[in-house]
Amino acid sequence: MIPHTSVARRQMTPPRCARFIWRMSFVFLLFGAASARGVAQADSSANPTFPASITPLLDPLDILLPGFLRAAYNTRTWVRDSLASSDTNGLEAVDQIYRRALFETDGDHTLALLAAAIATMEHRQLQFSIGLTLPLTFEGQAEFDRRVAKLPQRLFADLPNGDDRDKLQHFFASAWLARALDSRHAADLIGWGIEIGEGLLLTGEAEDPRDIRANRLGQLFAELLNSHPAALPSMMFDAWNRRMLAGGKSTK
Repeated sequence: MIPHTSVARRQMTPPRCARFIWRMSFVFLLFGAASARGVAQADSSANPTFPASITPLLDPLDILLPGFLRAAYNTRTWVRDSLASSDTNGLEAVDQIYRRALFETDGDHTLALLAAAIATMEHRQLQFSIGLTLPLTFEGQAEFDRRVAKLPQRLFADLPNGDDRDKLQHFFASAWLARALDSRHAADLIGWGIEIGEGLLLTGEAEDPRDIRANRLGQLFAELLNSHPAALPSMMFDAWNRRMLAGGKSTK
C-alpha cells in the first residue's frame, strides 16, 4: 500500500458502493471457506523432522487457541524475539520466517503460509475513511514495533533502497489463499478486491501495483509447492529480480 499524494480519491457513488459491497461480501465468504478448509486440511506433502531440543513446552495457550492460531502466535513471537535483523540479506530472512512457520505447523505447508502471513502483518490497525478503526493485532505498541523492525525491508530490486516490509503479508496471504482454495485465479480476484477496497475505504491508502506483484508471486509459490514441496519463498523473489535486472521494467 502506498500513501495518497496527488492521486485523487475516487468517489463512492451508489451503484459503485453496491457493487463494492457485493464483491467484498463474496471475498469474505471465500476467505471464510478458505480458512475452514485450510484449518481442516492435513498437508501430508512434507513432514520434516526437527530437533526435539527445540520443541516448546506445554503452555496454557495451547489449550485456549486452535492449532493454527497457536502456530501463528508462536511464529510471530519468534520473528519479534529471535529473527536476526538484516537489511543486507532480506530474502534469507523471508526463508527463515517460512521455515519457522513450517516448524510450528508440523510441516503443513498450507497452515505455514497462513502463520507466516499473520507473523509478517505490517499494519496494526485499519483506519477507515468513515472514522472506524479495525485492529489487526492485539500486540502492544512496543511489541508490534519490535517485530516489524525485524521484518526484511529489501525484497525487490526495482527499489533497492526502499521498504518492502508490507509486501510479505501480501505474498504469504495470497499464497495461502491460492493453496487453500486450490485456485490461483480465485486468490488473484481476492487480492484485487482487497486492493480496490483499500483505495476506496481506507484513509491515506491507494492501489499499489507492487502489492499485486507480491500477491501473484505468492500465488505462483503456492503452485510451485505442489510439485516442489521443498521450495522456498526466496526463489520467487530471486526469479523476479533476475528478470528485472536483465531488462524487464514491469511492476507486475
